[in-house]
Amino acid sequence: MNKFALAALLFLSAGCLAPARVATSPGVDFSRVKTIAVLDPDREELRGITDEFVRQLMAKGFTLRVGSEGTPAPDALLQVNVARLVPDKKYLIPIRSKDGQDVLVLNPVTEISGRSLYPSATTAGVQDAQVVVSNATLSLSVRLMDPVSRNVWWTGSMTYEGLDLDAAVEGSVTALLKRFPTP
Repeated sequence: MNKFALAALLFLSAGCLAPARVATSPGVDFSRVKTIAVLDPDREELRGITDEFVRQLMAKGFTLRVGSEGTPAPDALLQVNVARLVPDKKYLIPIRSKDGQDVLVLNPVTEISGRSLYPSATTAGVQDAQVVVSNATLSLSVRLMDPVSRNVWWTGSMTYEGLDLDAAVEGSVTALLKRFPTP
């Protein structure tokens, strides 16, 4: 495989992201942060995003728990806010050939459900159809806070676009945690 093809493959398999914007409060001793309590999201359907933070922070060696209650008190609180969530979608678009040239037929465009698409001679039973896929977009903002005063020690935000929602969640959390304060 030549270098151009490899570069194109890496570009196509990666999501698009805006750089993570972070700020850290001066004078905070992050070396004492061992246990982080992740605050529940505003809506239950956003739990997968907070769970991804839990998974990746556990992999970094932190002790995680859900909610700020309990003993002993956590060393820090993590609050995750979703500013924008646009799931990926797939559309079936019929294309008809007229005198050897493809003609796009705008109606009917049908949204397709399911996670995977497989190549076939006919797409979803429609001859000469194409599938158009829109990427998922996720904008997050995150705060690491003092558990008593609720002063913000670290904050980060970013927008990530992935081929599907799982890729957007994992990519955005990974990019934010690359800039997470570690002792």
